Amino acid sequence: MPKLPPQPGHRFFRSPISTLALCLVFGAGLGAVSMNIEPQGDDPAPTAGERATAGQDLRKDDGLHECVITLVTGRTITGFLIESREDEVVLRLQSIDTTYKRKIIDSIRFLAPVSERYHTLRAQIADTDIETRLTLVEWLRTREAYYLALDELASILEIEPHNPQARTLHSWLKAQLEMGSSTKSTKKTRTKRAPKNDPKALALLTPEQINLMRVYEIDLRNPPKLIVPDATLRELFSRFPDQFPADDAERAKYFDLPEVEKLKLLFTHHARDLYTQVRVLEDPAMMKIFQTRINGRGGWLVNACASSSCHGGEEAGSFRLVSDRPNSFESAYTNFYIMDRYRLKDGSALINYENPARSPLLQLATLQSKATRPHPEVINDRRLSKWRAVFRSTRDRKYKVAYDWINSVYSPRVQYDLGYPPAPAADPANPVDGKDPVVSP
Repeated sequence: MPKLPPQPGHRFFRSPISTLALCLVFGAGLGAVSMNIEPQGDDPAPTAGERATAGQDLRKDDGLHECVITLVTGRTITGFLIESREDEVVLRLQSIDTTYKRKIIDSIRFLAPVSERYHTLRAQIADTDIETRLTLVEWLRTREAYYLALDELASILEIEPHNPQARTLHSWLKAQLEMGSSTKSTKKTRTKRAPKNDPKALALLTPEQINLMRVYEIDLRNPPKLIVPDATLRELFSRFPDQFPADDAERAKYFDLPEVEKLKLLFTHHARDLYTQVRVLEDPAMMKIFQTRINGRGGWLVNACASSSCHGGEEAGSFRLVSDRPNSFESAYTNFYIMDRYRLKDGSALINYENPARSPLLQLATLQSKATRPHPEVINDRRLSKWRAVFRSTRDRKYKVAYDWINSVYSPRVQYDLGYPPAPAADPANPVDGKDPVVSP
């Protein structure tokens, strides 16, 4: 079993006799359980949205996401996934964050969620075996599954209320959670600024909504890295028993399919409630372009259209975009979701995916004398025009980037509802129909 790393101000002691007994118990009596700590397939830890769907208490976190990275050299490294970027990943090894370039990584395999392995281990430990249970608490602690550790300690303290190690661990975990809550509150205060003169700032999409949006926006011809958990396929088998082989060995072959083929199975069977269990590990190609060259500071949408004096402030009118944190994933996905659903007064879509050049989004941003749908004049208090063209003509470099981006969005489009309020002027006569993604181009 992994040992608890030393922490500042706290040292934990165990007598040689109890240590020997503990090793014997885990070495002999729990040999099979120890093996369950090793990789358990491709299931990542569930998101908060998945836990909510399953009816679980959201405070029962699954701690850090453990994974096994296989390098192109064949070497494997097991650690905690701290951050996944487009060109590199950050893995925590022995409390040290280490960066690995994706070009040297062959594959990333997630271990089963900490909560799942914890329950497997706990089921094979007697309630009265306090020493082994405390080691299990330390195992949870190293994986930052603090609430699970506290629940286990509460049960231990009911049996041995004066156990010094349990009491010390309990105090440390409570302090850690309080400190973490305080830190998050401070960061939130520092980074989340309300736009000036805008008391009703638009909400951003949540990580769970963004992940679901990534599922819907996947171009099956060029899919990003994703994971469909084995448990999700098993649930699909149970729902449609007549559409899958009855033989266990034949069904097992489905687990070896490429992830995108597993996703197609969910699409084919219209298992919309299972889409939230799919983990999309990177942005679809078109969202990468939108975030960096359309929405962010390197683009024009937030700088021009979503500025506080235009469609990003209190004078936005019927079409309003997010102007805060323009380089963030949340800003990019929220703005795209709003634009994708927005309808003009004549019922036409803001973005014309079939004929990008006819998109009102592009025409309204083009110099009025060269636009087929010129932007209305906007006059300030001094009778001067507030509106400025983004594109001088169709030969403008930014125009070409925007045109190519619209052309790259997966079509035919799929209507989906993330539970996010649409733009105020969204046409109520054009409801979301709940169609599923098209399986084949």
